[in-house]
Amino acid sequence: MAKEKSMALREELKQFSENSKKEMKQLYEKIKQRPLTCLVCIIVIGTAVTLLIALPYWRVTQFGIADPKDLAEMENSYRATLAQILGGVAVGIGIYFAWGNLTTAREGQITERFTRAVEQLGSEKLEIRLGGIYALERLANESDKDYWPIMEILTAYVRKNSPIENENTQVEDSNSRKKISPDIQAILTVIGRRKHTIIEEPSDIIDLRKTYLQEAYLPNANLKIVYFRQADLKGANLSGANLEGAYLGDAKLNGALLMRTHLEDSNLQGADLQGAIIQDTYFEKADLKDAKNLTIYQLNNAKTLKGIKLDEKLEKQLIDEFPQWFEELKS
Repeated sequence: MAKEKSMALREELKQFSENSKKEMKQLYEKIKQRPLTCLVCIIVIGTAVTLLIALPYWRVTQFGIADPKDLAEMENSYRATLAQILGGVAVGIGIYFAWGNLTTAREGQITERFTRAVEQLGSEKLEIRLGGIYALERLANESDKDYWPIMEILTAYVRKNSPIENENTQVEDSNSRKKISPDIQAILTVIGRRKHTIIEEPSDIIDLRKTYLQEAYLPNANLKIVYFRQADLKGANLSGANLEGAYLGDAKLNGALLMRTHLEDSNLQGADLQGAIIQDTYFEKADLKDAKNLTIYQLNNAKTLKGIKLDEKLEKQLIDEFPQWFEELKS
C-alpha cells in the first residue's frame, strides 16, 4: 500500500515537473517575443517594491520620531497610502492593456467578417450575394477605416457585373428595357444611404462610370459627388436624390425621373436628357453645355437655374420664351 502511494506521489511529482518545464518554456518564448515589454515590467515591479520598502522609511525618519512604536505606525501608514496609489496605477495599466486586447480582438472579428462578406459576393446564389452586400454595409457603418475599401469593392462589383457594354444601350422603348439585377440594385441602395461623402483622398470616390443602371430605383438617395460618366441611367428614378457635385458627363438620362432632384454644381456635359422628367429640379451652377435633347420647356420646370451653364443658343431660346429666367441665368 505504501509502495503504491509512493509511486503515485512520484508520478504526480514527475507530472508537476513536466508541466513546470512547459510553463517555463512558454514564458521564455513570450519573453523572447516581447523582450522590451518584459524588461519594462521588471523595472516597474522592482521600482514599486523599492518604493514600498524604502520610501516610507526615508520619509518617516525626517520627522525625528524617537518612539519606535510611533515610528512603525507612521511608516506603515505611509506604506499603505503608497500601496493604494501604486495599486491604482496598476489597475489603470491593466485597464489600458485590457482595452488594447479588446480592440485587437474587435479588429480580428471585423477582418473575419469582412473576408466572409467578400467571399459571399462571389456566390452563385443571389440570396448569399445579397447577404454579403448588406454585411459589408454594416461593416462600413461600424468601421471608418474600412469604409472606403468597402465602397470600392461594391462599386467594382457593379462595374464588373453590370457594364454598359453588355447591354443594348440604343433601346429607347421603356417596355424593352432590361432592369438591373437585384444585387446591383442592392448595392445602389447601400451607396444611396452611405454616411460619408467628403473626399479626403483621390481614391475616395464612388466610381460608377460606364455602368448599366437602367430603371435603377434611387429616390432620395445620397449620390453626392458620385462619378456617373457615360453611365446608362435611362428610366432611373432619381426623384429627390442628392446629386450635388456628381459627374454625369455623357450619361444617358433618357426618361429619368428628376423631380426635386438636387443637381447643384453637377457636371452634365454631353448628357442625354431626352424625355427626362424635370420638375422642381435644382440646377444651381450645374454645367449642361453640350447636353443632348434638352429643351427649354424642360428647363422651365426647374426650381432654380441660378448660375447654370448652357449652350448660348439654348440659353437665348430660354430667355426669349421665358424671360422670367433672365436674372437667374445671368447671376
